[in-house]
Amino acid sequence: MAKNFEDFYHSHLGHGYDIDGSYGAQCWDGFAEYCLWLGYPAIHTTNMKASSLWTHRQSNGILNYFTEVSSPRNGDVCVWGDAHGGGYGHVAMFYNGRYFGQNQGGAAYPGGGAVFSLISYVAPMGYLRPKNLGGGLSWIIPETTRPLTMAEMQNNAKCIWGYLHAKGWTLEATCAVLGNAQSESTLNPNRWEGDVPFCQPVSSRGFGLVQWTPWTNIRDYLGNAAIKDYGNLECQKLDEESRTGYSWIDKGYGMSFQQFRVSKATPEQLAQIFLINYERPADTNQPIRQTQARYWYDYLKGWTPVVPDGATGGGTTERKLYMQIVNGIVVKCYPV
Repeated sequence: MAKNFEDFYHSHLGHGYDIDGSYGAQCWDGFAEYCLWLGYPAIHTTNMKASSLWTHRQSNGILNYFTEVSSPRNGDVCVWGDAHGGGYGHVAMFYNGRYFGQNQGGAAYPGGGAVFSLISYVAPMGYLRPKNLGGGLSWIIPETTRPLTMAEMQNNAKCIWGYLHAKGWTLEATCAVLGNAQSESTLNPNRWEGDVPFCQPVSSRGFGLVQWTPWTNIRDYLGNAAIKDYGNLECQKLDEESRTGYSWIDKGYGMSFQQFRVSKATPEQLAQIFLINYERPADTNQPIRQTQARYWYDYLKGWTPVVPDGATGGGTTERKLYMQIVNGIVVKCYPV
């Protein structure tokens, strides 16, 4: 059965493990504990160097259980060279743009080393992905508001496309949303407008992938959901809005939200339509959003979409919705 790295993170944070009985909770012991949790054997180092997990990967057996990848997602193993860890290298797991591992500044462990902790650090020399982790795709959602890196945006763009594809959206329409959402939030579902949480008055700022404004529109929808679920829930809301026409005002393009979601027009054309009909910023002269839509189309067109971890499969979401309509426009829409 596939594992979910969220479970490993929450069950191991603040705990320490000495797998080989030597030197306490070293970084390798944290990696070995992860291997055992995954149901794999603990892959040993060469000359006690964590860096050898990567440099000797062709011969140490690690590729029987892990796959080399160039861009990380949650749960990937990260290995640093001998310039780190006092000449021994370092190993930890990627989690929401940071690194989760042992002997990297956490509380001291009896016998040496330190318990599992989450830190920011320089990029490693390589990433290794467990072959039985998750459904294949996990959101990267920082716990605090901030812009995402390009690698993080690429990961979340796949999550958005995987989710919306399962709901019947075209790649062109999805990339139009991505081109706009990149400018709005850098594809971070936990992003506050201006990086100012809970700004007052509520009507002055937005929140989320497409910066729903006022921010209470989406925060009320999210309710008490865990941050890790924000991505799927915000995609769910966007899909629901596309079916009801919520917050969509046709400004002369002759296209409804229902038509937009299945359109095969160019990503550039659809990005402009989404900007004018849905986002409706004060400054509508933003050609960068069309450029970004084209980038995401070129990036995703050769990738087979996968539904992100934690999301349901395809088909129409069967939910009862409350809608408030004023002058023929849906102004409020949320599940009941």
